[in-house]
Amino acid sequence: MQIKLLLIFLTFSSIINAQDVWTQKANFGGSARWGAAGFSIGSYGYIGTGNNGSNDLNDFWQWNQSTNTWTQKASIPDARHEALGFAIGNKGYIFGGTNGTYLNDIWEYDPSFNSWTAKANFPSTGRRSPASFTIGNKAYVGTGNGGSIPYETDWYEFDPLLNTWTSKVNFSGTGRSGAAAFAIGTKGYMGTGNDNSSNSSSSDFWEWDQSNNTWSQKASFTGSERRVAGGFAIGEAGFICTGWDGTSYFTDLWEYDQSGNVWIKRANFQGAGRYTPVAFSIGGYGYIGTGATPSLTNDFWEYHSLYSGVEEERNLQLVISVFPNPFSEQTTLRTDRLLKNATLTIYNAFGQTIKQMVNLNGQTSIFERDNLPCGPYFFRIIQDSKTMATGKLIITDN
Repeated sequence: MQIKLLLIFLTFSSIINAQDVWTQKANFGGSARWGAAGFSIGSYGYIGTGNNGSNDLNDFWQWNQSTNTWTQKASIPDARHEALGFAIGNKGYIFGGTNGTYLNDIWEYDPSFNSWTAKANFPSTGRRSPASFTIGNKAYVGTGNGGSIPYETDWYEFDPLLNTWTSKVNFSGTGRSGAAAFAIGTKGYMGTGNDNSSNSSSSDFWEWDQSNNTWSQKASFTGSERRVAGGFAIGEAGFICTGWDGTSYFTDLWEYDQSGNVWIKRANFQGAGRYTPVAFSIGGYGYIGTGATPSLTNDFWEYHSLYSGVEEERNLQLVISVFPNPFSEQTTLRTDRLLKNATLTIYNAFGQTIKQMVNLNGQTSIFERDNLPCGPYFFRIIQDSKTMATGKLIITDN
């Protein structure tokens, strides 16, 4: 199998130099809460609704990534908690949740006018803690707690242009609430959550293919079983962080590698473990805030992944063929033009240098596995003291 990779010239940071670290940002502008909802549009993040321990809330706030400041915006018309937030294009959406009644309404937020508009109601039962992801100009919504066990397995497509909901094939796992979800390309991913069988936490993980409307089970989440965790995607990597199993409040962060179907342990979240946080990404950075620790919190954190530089300022330079990839013994890297005295450095999943090839010339290089264990690796090509390209290799025993 041959995989074409677009390699990236990074103008001031590279995939490897990003530090896999968490940085605390300005606290969320509203009061501490659990069960809030949020999304990101452009360089802005949004968080609102939730419960402060006594009352459901409807306030709504915007975070500016460039200035690290919060600004209060127009409140959503109806207070609620455990709702769902997602963005499509330049509009944001808050769906469902509960305020004593299980809600099936959806509200569209237009940041240009700072206004909310009611859209077509979800065509099934109202619910709390559903899951969703966005692929292209459509959102996909389903599962969740409809007021009783068994939890829901239905799955719907929301088209904001037509303001319509279309039923899709039901989720193939057991019904659940509080699952974590994200999308990578045309594939959506969902896992963990409360399952139907015993109202307990789960670790199974599933992929939905937009092109053929099918679910397939993938490698189970490697961390402890949990529910109401945060999920977000950065480039071609997905992440699940925090969550709760009924007893423990987690701080571990796990990356899902789509190409290798493997989970990679990343730097622990530096805030307190929590459930029902709001999680989203902006560019190459992930964000988690609010939630119950079990005390309520309004802190807000930024994650610098190994890919943070990739998603920021960049200029496409080289095209490289890596074949085969995955590979078991050796692979060939071929660039679309000549290299001159370049250096190829291989890094493991923790950013540690494990091998170098120097004085590369021409267009073709052979990389030998030697005794490297199976798993994902990253490479970087440097020429004339500049990072010219980065990419990923997958080593298997097959």
